[in-house]
Amino acid sequence: MNLNVFYLQEDPYAAADLLSEKLRVYPRYDLTNNSWPQISTHCTADFTIAHTGKDILLHFTVYNDYFQAVQRPVNSEVHLDNCVEFFIAFGQSDHYYNIEFNCLGIGKIGYGNQKLNRVLLPEAVVRQIKTVVKATVIEGAFNWEMTMCIPAGTFVYHEIPGFSDMTARANFYKCGDGLPHPHYLCWNKITSPGPDFHRPDYFGDIHFLPVNSVSAARIS
Repeated sequence: MNLNVFYLQEDPYAAADLLSEKLRVYPRYDLTNNSWPQISTHCTADFTIAHTGKDILLHFTVYNDYFQAVQRPVNSEVHLDNCVEFFIAFGQSDHYYNIEFNCLGIGKIGYGNQKLNRVLLPEAVVRQIKTVVKATVIEGAFNWEMTMCIPAGTFVYHEIPGFSDMTARANFYKCGDGLPHPHYLCWNKITSPGPDFHRPDYFGDIHFLPVNSVSAARIS
């Protein structure tokens, strides 16, 4: 699969909640459980992505989740909680970044070319990502959404002056390994015996449209 990442013209210092509202007019992409359909889940999720030239903007929406989250340290096992994730590789490298946040806004970022022995980025870098979370509980169903504003400087192993007209490979996920009923939702389908998000060979192509392109808001 592949997708175009629309340009959103915005003040780089805008609050994450304002960016969240502006992202609502952009295309939404479903996260499905087609990769491991033998693992049933009642949870559904989707995401929206855009860029400001200097930042990647992500908005995840999750429905009918089971709430379980812990006030963990940065760069800890947030995937055990209600968690959304974004993995991305630049150029032809087999190295990629895994960006993971639980529903309390606690993040983890690693870098490497395989699942084991990943290098965790400094806590100060993780904290550069602005997030905002909104949540409701209706008749026991936990519905929540998270917006992330990821600056180019997050990708410390690359020199990225801007995202305009850049191509990359990525995948998007929702998981909850430590929930009563673990689930593993993906954007781009993965073929493996069991859940494994660390499969860059199954990343999809994404293209950050030029900053002078027509925005999704103008064509909607």
